[in-house]
Amino acid sequence: MRKRIIITAIVLGIAAMSASAQMKLGYINSEVILTKYEGAKEAAEKLQKEQAKWEQEGSRRQNDLKALKDQIDKQSLLLSAERKKELEDSLQTKYIAYQQFLQDKFGQKGEIYAKNEELSKPIVEKINRIIEKIAKDENFDFIFDARAGGVVYAMAKYDLTDRVLMVLNKEK
Repeated sequence: MRKRIIITAIVLGIAAMSASAQMKLGYINSEVILTKYEGAKEAAEKLQKEQAKWEQEGSRRQNDLKALKDQIDKQSLLLSAERKKELEDSLQTKYIAYQQFLQDKFGQKGEIYAKNEELSKPIVEKINRIIEKIAKDENFDFIFDARAGGVVYAMAKYDLTDRVLMVLNKEK
């Protein structure tokens, strides 16, 4: 809440300066751009395919764990102490491997995070280049991102989202 108030105060201050110094302001909505831009859609699909593959592998490993646990439970009375210990140790080892797999794939610094970065970085750089070109070519002093929460209200005529999308889709 405090961050929003500070951002709003900054925007209002810039708007006040704009009125007196004839600054040129604009804004985009990055969420709309990422939703409508075909390149971003393709990247999201690639990420979803990769994620689905890893989720399937995780599900398979989880089923293996359950099957081994069920086997131990059903045969518990029939197993020698040594064999039971072997199976329980195997279950523990598989469980640790399963947890490590989940961490490696879906953890905070997992492969899904790295894959998302790999796929989205060129798109974000391309969008930023286009915004910078529009800003320089048309002498914009500031271009805000409405998605970031800094724009509380703006007239539609200052929205550059469709123009950025148009340039993005032309460049393919």
